[in-house]
Amino acid sequence: MSIAHITLEEKLQQITVKLIDETRALYEFLTVDDNSINPMQIYAKINGIKDSVENEKYLTGEYIIKVREGLDYVDLYIDILNNLEKIAQNIAAATYRLSVLLTRSSKIDNKMHGLIVVMCEKILASLTHLIESIKTLSSSAKKSIESARNILKLEEDVDDLYRNIELKLFEKPHDDLVYVMLMKDIADRLEDSEDLIRDSANSITYIAFSRT
Repeated sequence: MSIAHITLEEKLQQITVKLIDETRALYEFLTVDDNSINPMQIYAKINGIKDSVENEKYLTGEYIIKVREGLDYVDLYIDILNNLEKIAQNIAAATYRLSVLLTRSSKIDNKMHGLIVVMCEKILASLTHLIESIKTLSSSAKKSIESARNILKLEEDVDDLYRNIELKLFEKPHDDLVYVMLMKDIADRLEDSEDLIRDSANSITYIAFSRT
């Protein structure tokens, strides 16, 4: 495996680690019961990680252009990179909307809250498999494919959670339409993030197939 491939895959791992940190911060925001926490301060922290991912994406894209003659499947690597950036943006956007809900003293339904928490747990698990899939891409294509396939089941679980959230939101009338819109958008962003992880796993699988 060329140095260019190994270096690029290390850069993708580093970005994925930042996504895990970002998603874990959102998860802790949802699960830590502390009224003294300022929601917008949490958002600022998560948005800072998002900004870091965007910067790393730019630098990694620049690296790909410089070494593209020595890379196979450049388009797949670029797809993965773009997906990782979009995930970071989704997590930050979901956090912002959650912060808006909390700062306007909206009471989040317990069942809805539980479903969002589980979605975050599934996303964290998927990102963990994704980083393992990238990590083993150059050393063991078979292990890389196995890690990528683990994400498919998690993506199905997140789809089920998303449908449950939609049912909960629309099964009865709500006086607060802003609450419905913001909760729906939070769920949309998380579900889209899981889809992007799945798409990245598929791209890694195609690369790994060429190395078996």
